[in-house]
Amino acid sequence: MDPPIRATIRDVDLVKLSEQFRGSEYRQLVQQHIRKMSTMLESAITAATQACTDSERGVAERLIDKYNHMGYDQSFWHRDTADVLNEICSCFDMLMSDTGARVDDKGKFNIFQLITMNFALQARDQKALRKFAGIRKSFIFR
Repeated sequence: MDPPIRATIRDVDLVKLSEQFRGSEYRQLVQQHIRKMSTMLESAITAATQACTDSERGVAERLIDKYNHMGYDQSFWHRDTADVLNEICSCFDMLMSDTGARVDDKGKFNIFQLITMNFALQARDQKALRKFAGIRKSFIFR
């Protein structure tokens, strides 16, 4: 873990964030990441990974694999973003408690972002995934 990077993660109220996300489809958040961070996705993923402890990193890898598999179901992309956020945070919390570690909201948000940015990176580079998920790379092009 890189403490200076961890310190840059903003404080987050997951309940309020969930309320803000309510009503939007998860694919829309991934689409927004592509549009706003396209050229910085690799760096952002690296920073989010470096902000993890070793045990968080291991759990994050398992969750990324789990959610990558879920991405093969087209209905996943149309799920409510708040539900995806809450599910990822809850699953991460449970898996971390199995290791004997506790994680704060910053850590949970970091993992949610890591999974979302991973999807954004894949979708940015794979037209077939964008089409499958209903993601537009830009306002004009798919």
